[in-house]
Amino acid sequence: MADVAPSLAQLRAEIDRIDDALLGLLESRVAIGRRVAAAKGDASGPYLRPGREAAILRRLCSAASADLPTATLERIWREILGANLARQVDPLTVVYAPQGAEACLDLARDRGGAATRLETVESAEAAIAAAVDGRATLAVLPDVADSRWRWWPQLVSASQQDTSTQKPCVIARLPLFGEGGVPAYGVAPQGPDPSGDDVTLYAVRGTAESALDTAEIEGAHWSLIAADGYLEAGHIPAGAALIGAYARPETSRSKTST
Repeated sequence: MADVAPSLAQLRAEIDRIDDALLGLLESRVAIGRRVAAAKGDASGPYLRPGREAAILRRLCSAASADLPTATLERIWREILGANLARQVDPLTVVYAPQGAEACLDLARDRGGAATRLETVESAEAAIAAAVDGRATLAVLPDVADSRWRWWPQLVSASQQDTSTQKPCVIARLPLFGEGGVPAYGVAPQGPDPSGDDVTLYAVRGTAESALDTAEIEGAHWSLIAADGYLEAGHIPAGAALIGAYARPETSRSKTST
């Protein structure tokens, strides 16, 4: 006797069972987020872990079949990650999106998900200050190497200040998957978070041939450099200022990219 194909009602019932199972798993994941927050305590260190997030997304996208496009998976998991972050802190992303870099707002929204509030500001200074002051969880700014809105000198100046507070650093590049348009960078008052395949940004005095950009900062010329790999402060050239590090974009993992 030939197998009887399942009816539409049976297929819909199976979908409902899968949806129920997914809901239970999502609730379990968010519950673990509460336990993570409790384990961290008040003196925990940074809430943002962009390197770990990049590693999670890379692993999932590598394992997924062609039926689940990378863009779809990233959108789903960004919402999950954002919901988990919201169990630990009230996330606010402050965005500087000047003319020519309006896409920064969409990139920030995609990264933070529905659980993250967005606020736009009129200058890079205001965005960085919001993160440093603790008002914002993350500041999102346009391409670090574009002289139209040159803001990286602010991070050099901050790195030279003799204070006990954590200096603002680049900790993420948006988007992780895909290219096109003006990229955005995430800045927060914390050290970079390694992902396993990263690019480090630092600035050196003088004019370097490999510089992404050059600027005069407090009377001295500085060059912005992108180096392969995750380099901690002790492993960059003597006298250099660490600007930050970020997970290498997936479309260009074979070469240094900004």
